[in-house]
Amino acid sequence: MSLIAHYLDADNQIHSDIDLEAVLTARKSRSGLLWLDLTGAGDDERELLLDEFKFHPLVVDGAINTDVRPARVEDFGDYIFVNARSVDYAAETEVVQTTDLGMFIGQNFVVTVHNEEMPSVEAVKQLVEIDGRPMMKGSGFFAHALFDSLIQAILPTLDRMEDHADAIEEQVLVNPDNSALIALMAIKRSCLSLNRALIPQREVLSRLGRREFDLLGSGVDIYFRDLIDDLLRVQTANDVIRERADTSLATYLSVVSNRQNEIMKVLSIVATIFLPLGLIAGLFGMNFVNMPGLGFRWGYHIVVAASLIALALVIWMFWLKRWVIAGAGLFRPRRLTRFVPSAVDPVQLTGFLTQTTVRSLRRAESDITSTARWVPSIFQRINPVNLRRETGERQSDSD
Repeated sequence: MSLIAHYLDADNQIHSDIDLEAVLTARKSRSGLLWLDLTGAGDDERELLLDEFKFHPLVVDGAINTDVRPARVEDFGDYIFVNARSVDYAAETEVVQTTDLGMFIGQNFVVTVHNEEMPSVEAVKQLVEIDGRPMMKGSGFFAHALFDSLIQAILPTLDRMEDHADAIEEQVLVNPDNSALIALMAIKRSCLSLNRALIPQREVLSRLGRREFDLLGSGVDIYFRDLIDDLLRVQTANDVIRERADTSLATYLSVVSNRQNEIMKVLSIVATIFLPLGLIAGLFGMNFVNMPGLGFRWGYHIVVAASLIALALVIWMFWLKRWVIAGAGLFRPRRLTRFVPSAVDPVQLTGFLTQTTVRSLRRAESDITSTARWVPSIFQRINPVNLRRETGERQSDSD
């Protein structure tokens, strides 16, 4: 279990990693903005959400439960509950897995609940720890920053899936073996998994962008509608990959069928060639007493040797054509290796999501001058080299 809280007071001063007592004090003050992030919440966190924040028990149980839940948004008057989904980068499987992020959005607080570490949340957390700028425009804009980072986190996985689709297409044309078929089915299942996560999420963003909830404040609705366009681009890219997989599957079946036809053609030719030999063997195999060559001493050995040589030549020809498996593996093209679409460097992923969040905040920033002074320092802090250095310092401190 991990509980991390940040509080932006009324003077726009950020207080990072505050303890539970400070969380309760900030909750009761009803000023500023409190962000409480729960990872792998248990019974103690459930009691905190029920007793102190007065959330509905069913919603709390659904947010803490590890079962996959569809994206949705519900209005409870004093707060809004939003369940969003993104790629699960903790799952090392060949099929893309998704994970949930539950957000409780109130007037002066945002509570996020997730079962796994999420790079999208970590990217927003790094920006908050710098000067709290993502939280300065209220809970609605902060929820938008979380949602934006959540959607952008899907892009690296889609890029890897596109590269893998290229490799599959080449493998299908060169050597359509079982590894290509297994990879095709895995990428089709990944696209289906992403579709199940993204389609309900579009309705959630549509409701958030219709000014349906007063708690979000004014002006944030247009940014949620902008996220719908980003989500549609992600869905389009996912659909393109799925169509490429369908095309590759059709190509695979066509190539396999053509190869079978070629094999049958060659076998027919071989059978035609051996028909006269079979006829001769049948003639000399007749049981007549007066047949030429029956008294020749080495006749039997010559026929057996010729038969073995012919058999060896046929098997050698089949081996060269890769119609027999034994011994042909050394000369086969390279097979597709195991592919994990979500296996992305976490430091680079967090840096990418941080930069996209900064760009989103810069669009939402009304004071252009203050943004121009703030953004260069942010990009300097989120440089991948600096991120690795800071990560190493944190690890050394913990050691």
